[in-house]
Amino acid sequence: MPSPILLPLLARLGGRTALSKEDGAALLSLPHSLRHCEPGDYIIREGDRPQSCLILLSGFAHRHRISSNGGRHIVGIHGRGDILTLPPVQLFPSEDFVQALTDLRVAAIPLEDVLALMRERANIADALWAEMTAETSVFRAWISNMGRRDARGRIAYLLCELVMRSYPEGGSDGCRLILPLSQVELADATGMTTVHVNRTLKALEKAGVIERDRRRITIPNWRRLTELSDFRPQAWLGRMDRHVELEEEQG
Repeated sequence: MPSPILLPLLARLGGRTALSKEDGAALLSLPHSLRHCEPGDYIIREGDRPQSCLILLSGFAHRHRISSNGGRHIVGIHGRGDILTLPPVQLFPSEDFVQALTDLRVAAIPLEDVLALMRERANIADALWAEMTAETSVFRAWISNMGRRDARGRIAYLLCELVMRSYPEGGSDGCRLILPLSQVELADATGMTTVHVNRTLKALEKAGVIERDRRRITIPNWRRLTELSDFRPQAWLGRMDRHVELEEEQG
């Protein structure tokens, strides 16, 4: 029977491709198990060969790699609705670690059930391929952020992405978020030192780009933040457009 637990997955895929009521019911009926993680818990380790499609239902996680000298490089942030192990690529051992930043819940759907549903329902297969394409685009944006932006631009870009993950309808003046990353993690995500991260946050605050109360961040001028980071909100919008109808139909 359809379960509301997988609504974040329906929301994500319904924002990628138009799904019928039957498609939505099939997604929500997928067998799954649930796992709760605390900050610091590993969801995936390098070398793992997951046999399940992992869906982040709530909270934040980060994806990172460890260099030969032991250094950590955070290469992505995951939020609600993200598919941590996409079906077409999880047949190979993981090259990354995925670790919880906050308390979170993960649903594990057996791989064979996801692949069977993809073969049975073309719309769902299209949505999963679209999700893979979108994730690839996000990773390319991270590469650009590291290679072509100064310190303020790098931090501003990361804040923009976190805003969009917290407000799928889009950022706005006065929007707020609780920063899920420590300054050490911000440094590992931007290729900076913790001292440089601290100075950059203070510079952004002094310039009026952000307002801070410890990890509570307020964005007084959303457009200014996106211009500073060359962030493109339109690439994120549209994810939530269709799933509202689907949730109403399920209800």
